[in-house]
Amino acid sequence: MLCVFFVGVVMSCNFYKKIGFIGAGCYGTAIAQSLSSRVDYISLITDSAEIMNNINQKHVNEVLGDTVLSDTLSCFMKDYSAIKDAELIFITVPVGAVAKVCNLIKENSIKVPVILCSKGLDTENACLISEMVTNIIDNEFLVFSGPSFATEVVRGLPFGVNLASKNMKLAMDIACGLSSEICEIKPLDDYIGLQIAGAFKNILAIGCGMKRGTGLGNNFIAKFIVEGIEEMISLAKAMGGKKDTFFSLGGIGDIILTCTSEQSRNGRFGEYLANGGALSNWKGALAEGAFAAKGIPVFAKKYDVRFKVFDEIYKAIYQN
Repeated sequence: MLCVFFVGVVMSCNFYKKIGFIGAGCYGTAIAQSLSSRVDYISLITDSAEIMNNINQKHVNEVLGDTVLSDTLSCFMKDYSAIKDAELIFITVPVGAVAKVCNLIKENSIKVPVILCSKGLDTENACLISEMVTNIIDNEFLVFSGPSFATEVVRGLPFGVNLASKNMKLAMDIACGLSSEICEIKPLDDYIGLQIAGAFKNILAIGCGMKRGTGLGNNFIAKFIVEGIEEMISLAKAMGGKKDTFFSLGGIGDIILTCTSEQSRNGRFGEYLANGGALSNWKGALAEGAFAAKGIPVFAKKYDVRFKVFDEIYKAIYQN
């Protein structure tokens, strides 16, 4: 048992016996590995036989290099029975697969809390991913977000994230139970603002890459980031989120990391655009911000928010 201090509250924390991950890509595997010291058994669901075999037989996920994974991790091929007895479920698939995953959770009668790690937007309906989730399943849900590049997380380097929920007691209980010296989880009550920061920082990183690619310099990029954050806050307020969330790990912490690091896939995509590239010809790693950016005009219209920074990025991607 571990005692953790949260804003004036000391909590006694118990270990989890089993948690499940739906999605065994870079991020899912890395977060599962980071939590392995606090959990007896972790089951990951994948649709890749190669990933399953590598994790189970070699204890590696080759997309993350040769880091040896904990023996507490086991991987299963589309077998949801492997997580039916889990106490928590993490969703770590790309945004486009979230609805399918939620339908499978419903079909398999999995009722435990669901922790959403996927970052993006429902661009057709101008809503957050949490709304998509709650339209399909009635599980309690939480949002997990913060500066956490998978390549560093899987190597055991320390990091911190936020865990947001309408149910603050649940967020505190889970954060307390899963936090460690490697992974510090801080609870929040604003799942709206945290999702906006998580999705829009990827779009903003594309814009920062564009500015780097055109040689405008770091001073201008710093100004650009601040203006982008101001626009995120305006949207968050219109949707019922809180300004203070943007000064958290999942707010300014994740925004700084994604917008300034050379590891950022979205930043590299922005530089590619600045050099005359087009989305249809992009051959690099998935740039989530490019797909989230489709939602810029529909969110602006639905919530009566004026975007300047994000409108510029949208036009660069979709109007070349």
